[in-house]
Amino acid sequence: MKRSGFPNKRTWNSRKVLKEFLLSAFTLVFPIQCVSCGLEISDKFKLLCFGCASRIKWTSHMDKEVHSQIIQLVNLPCVWDAYSLFFFTKEGVEQVLIHHLKYQDSKYTGFFLGKRLGQKLKNKIQEGSIDLLISVPSHHRKKYDRGYNQSEAIAKGLSKQLNIPFSADFTFKIINASSQTRLNKNERAQNVKNSFLASPKFSNVNSIGIVDDVITSGATIKELCKTILEINRSIRITIFVLGVVGHD
Repeated sequence: MKRSGFPNKRTWNSRKVLKEFLLSAFTLVFPIQCVSCGLEISDKFKLLCFGCASRIKWTSHMDKEVHSQIIQLVNLPCVWDAYSLFFFTKEGVEQVLIHHLKYQDSKYTGFFLGKRLGQKLKNKIQEGSIDLLISVPSHHRKKYDRGYNQSEAIAKGLSKQLNIPFSADFTFKIINASSQTRLNKNERAQNVKNSFLASPKFSNVNSIGIVDDVITSGATIKELCKTILEINRSIRITIFVLGVVGHD
């Protein structure tokens, strides 16, 4: 007996064909361009042309170095592991990507790069080893101005690829701190002190992954970890970021 209310296979195929047609028509009128150099690219699911993508300092084969750097920056025993998609360089393609994510109204950039990070880690993250993904929260005023939290967009892409649940209601930013960009390490730590609030629900979680865009001094993620530890002293934390800033 045919179930009413559910589209049949022919309907689904028709919708897929129509969606592809409309997308093709849109890209014909508005060509997809590389977000870095503006060159037209044929793959509608990519952000960069081949040339710009090849200039990114991917962290492939350098996971141990990335792990050590981030662990040393955060310097808390609860942080067990850490991963990054690329090494962040100012004036490089990496900065263009992050700028596009944060200031060009492009949630999709975060979701796309989150999935890219997940693809890299697909065979490295043991199934069931992380209970929950959370993003570094943004203050409600900043989220309202931007329209979204860029770290949340990254986390959703990562969640989809690794099949780890994501939640945005476990942590909150209660102080709208000033920009960290021009501050030194000590000033960064002071700037984010007591900025976060953690949910009591953390007491029922064994392991989490914290997702952010770029880690520089580690001050923001460290403060968030310390806030979570006030709820659960035995929680295990893995850090996921798009970019890690190199330190000499």
